[in-house]
Amino acid sequence: MAAHRRFTLATDIPVPFCDPHHPWQRGSNENTNGLLRQYFPKGINLADVS
Repeated sequence: MAAHRRFTLATDIPVPFCDPHHPWQRGSNENTNGLLRQYFPKGINLADVS
């Protein structure tokens, strides 16, 4: 996402961003995070997961 301006200029496709602290604007992302938390509790180091 660091190069979103360059991407938009090159492709003429705008990159949308959600407002901070509005998780309902990122529904599928929040759902995926919840599913991952079922298997990987908060605080686990994901670098140790293969």
